[in-house]
Amino acid sequence: MTKTKTTAKTTEALRKGFRAYVGMYGAAYERALPVFQKAVKNFDEYATKGEKLETVASGIAKDARAFAAKRYAVRAAQLRSVLPGAANDRVVELETEIQNLNKKIAKFSKSSATKVTKTVEKTVKAA
Repeated sequence: MTKTKTTAKTTEALRKGFRAYVGMYGAAYERALPVFQKAVKNFDEYATKGEKLETVASGIAKDARAFAAKRYAVRAAQLRSVLPGAANDRVVELETEIQNLNKKIAKFSKSSATKVTKTVEKTVKAA
């Protein structure tokens, strides 16, 4: 094994290299600092511009929504006027028929339930 001697030149070269590294880091920081500050300033400006645009866009969206609803109502009314009126009357007629049938079913189920209970009572008494 050979021993290496640390000389003053080697130590001085290491210090000089370290100082160069620190100096380079400091120079990069100094160059980046104005850019960073400008970016922060621009960010705040962009945020305020974005808020203004957001309020304008929400107003436009509300107007468009109201316009679409109004236009839909007009078109739906036109379509309803074109459709035959008998078809709409037939729906009402069928709904009333369904209600009448449901009432008949309810009456039938009540009467059959009472007949079943009477039959069960007679069977129980006979036993």
